[in-house]
Amino acid sequence: MEKNNALEALVDITNNNLGYVPSTPTEFNELSRLIQQKTGRSLSLSSIKRIWGYVKYEGFPSVTTLNILAQYNEFKDWESFMFHNLENDTCDSGFINESAVNADSLKCGDMLVFTWGLDKSCEIECISHMRFRVNSSQNIKLLVGDKFTLHTLCIGHPIYVCDIERGDIRVPAYIGAKKGGITSISFMPCPK
Repeated sequence: MEKNNALEALVDITNNNLGYVPSTPTEFNELSRLIQQKTGRSLSLSSIKRIWGYVKYEGFPSVTTLNILAQYNEFKDWESFMFHNLENDTCDSGFINESAVNADSLKCGDMLVFTWGLDKSCEIECISHMRFRVNSSQNIKLLVGDKFTLHTLCIGHPIYVCDIERGDIRVPAYIGAKKGGITSISFMPCPK
């Protein structure tokens, strides 16, 4: 389940638990108070208003904010909520609206850094058409020096790579960030 859909689902669950859809400053204040009372942690009024669309906001809530809201709804944290919804997601297809990087458009020497989870990251460098080499990795199964084929990276979705070369070893495929998807992608063009 993509993260925007998951956030909508979390808001829906919260509305159901409240018994109404908050739509006034007084109702948002009440929700903030209830969250503090139940979790022992506070969400700012401005964060709640942004999540419910009362105040226009183009960004996405922080993991801390999402964890508090998930805990209010009886989940351990945001990741647990995402995993729960992934198991219960009945839609098996859809368009990707999040930020995506098409590997076909990258040139040799271009680099990408992507992260997910609390402490997982990888820096890769384009070495030929849609082929990449791992320059650094943290807490993932891809190792420095691994070479692979990659087609697309998308925020909120897992990473899929294939035709992995690790020295003399060949591995058919790898999937990472299965539970919550990639949380950030940074692009660094090849220095001229």
